[in-house]
Amino acid sequence: MSESLSQRLLNANRDIWDAMQAHCFVRDIEADRLPAAAFERYLIFEHRFVETAILIFGHAMLKAPRAAQRHRLIGVLHALSTEQLPAFASFFAALGIAPAGADEALPAAVQAFDRGMLRMAEKGGYCDVAAIMLAAEWMYATWCGRAHAAPISSPELRRWVALHAEPSFLGQVAWLRAEIDACATDEAGAARLSARFRRALQLEIAFHEAAYDASWPVRRAA
Repeated sequence: MSESLSQRLLNANRDIWDAMQAHCFVRDIEADRLPAAAFERYLIFEHRFVETAILIFGHAMLKAPRAAQRHRLIGVLHALSTEQLPAFASFFAALGIAPAGADEALPAAVQAFDRGMLRMAEKGGYCDVAAIMLAAEWMYATWCGRAHAAPISSPELRRWVALHAEPSFLGQVAWLRAEIDACATDEAGAARLSARFRRALQLEIAFHEAAYDASWPVRRAA
């Protein structure tokens, strides 16, 4: 049996995939030594990206060739708005931190991640959007699956990891893989999707490194 396209994307980018799986952010969580400030910065940065993800999946919904895909993506958009954003609000409340303001400048790597992912969604087709979001969500599902089995002393961090190891999130990763596998593409198209997959992971690495930037202050909630 020939190799699936999603597996080809992973195998072609194994070096950058492994670099993200072994990132210090990942290793620190698995070893239960992630600095509290790094987690707080990460939550603030990721909260901003959820708003961008709504736009990205919105592009996917508009570009989807079939009604069933559009209906599925409407559900994704609903979950981002009514489940993920409120989850961040509960994390902020528990940790006593304030989210970044809508016009507040975030570190360059965070802005590059937001803009780079959104630009690929804007300029690409449906399969391009599926490729970048598969890279991001498959990456999380893989290492969070490992970390979920490790002892994590922070209840908020433990809950955040669990969100990316639960059946609904794993189901979305499986769905994105199936969407990529169903993309009818020639070798040039597969190479383009592989480049999108790779770029998303490169942006993810820099994004996670920004969590350790002590020059970016975390504001406490009033």
